[in-house]
Amino acid sequence: MSTQQTEKRVPLSNEKNPVALGVATAVRYNTLLKQRQGVLSTTKSKVDFFRFKRFVRAVQSPEFQKQQAKHLKDMPPIPNDINAINQIFVLLIQNQLIVPVVKMKTNVAKKQGYQIDKNTPALEVQQKAIIQPDAYYAWNFTPLNPLMPLYSILAVIAVFTIILFPLWPLWMRKGVWYLSTACLCLVGVFFGTAIVRTIIYVITWATMKQQFWLFPNLFADVGVLDSFKPVYEWEDPSKSKKGKKVKKAKTVDETVAKPTVSTTTTAPATAPTNKIEEIKDTNTSAVQSTSTTSTKRREPTIEDVAED
Repeated sequence: MSTQQTEKRVPLSNEKNPVALGVATAVRYNTLLKQRQGVLSTTKSKVDFFRFKRFVRAVQSPEFQKQQAKHLKDMPPIPNDINAINQIFVLLIQNQLIVPVVKMKTNVAKKQGYQIDKNTPALEVQQKAIIQPDAYYAWNFTPLNPLMPLYSILAVIAVFTIILFPLWPLWMRKGVWYLSTACLCLVGVFFGTAIVRTIIYVITWATMKQQFWLFPNLFADVGVLDSFKPVYEWEDPSKSKKGKKVKKAKTVDETVAKPTVSTTTTAPATAPTNKIEEIKDTNTSAVQSTSTTSTKRREPTIEDVAED
């Protein structure tokens, strides 16, 4: 079903409509929206944005119907009609749950101090919302996490537990002391290993042709267990130097080879064209004269140019 491009001014409302909140909650994290992140011009914070045509597909999806049954029990199902979807979308705009935006040019956004990249563009808020398939809209709404009250209660309990540490039983305080001491020992072993491996590397670098690394992947971007695999490794600096020399030689050969290719493929295109023009413009006797003169005066060929 094709979407009609319409343009309409709507008044904004500070009070949130329950129907608008229910629709926004049901469609907020729908996968069909294909949401991306951008930097909003008003707050300079990251927000999720989407296209209007993605919203239409999300509302028409079975996933939205399941979410609607949870959050909008008293509301009848939204009909599979573009006009009804447009009315729902306008309701979200009126309640300021979404805002119309356009992408800013990268050079303009960087001059204005936006921290952006290819995947996170800058978004400029528009005062007029245009309902068309490729129009961009950014979310101004985040559903409340149902577990947030539980997290708040647990945070309060943790704070009071730490404050009342002097009133803990003796066995609990001993357990905390042993646990903290064990953590400090692990940190000390880690830094000690780092210092020892550096000392060994410096000694082997000054006295041997190959350098010895203890836990070579200790600071690599790998998992915890993979950081200690392998236990040791010998590093040969000559291999890395040879690799650099080979790369440099390849680049030099490529740069030298480019001019030779261009010289052989260009230039000698005049000889055959001149002969064709002479054959077209002259009669039979003229053709015979040109053939006799061509034996005496030979035109330059591709091989002659290559030899020069």
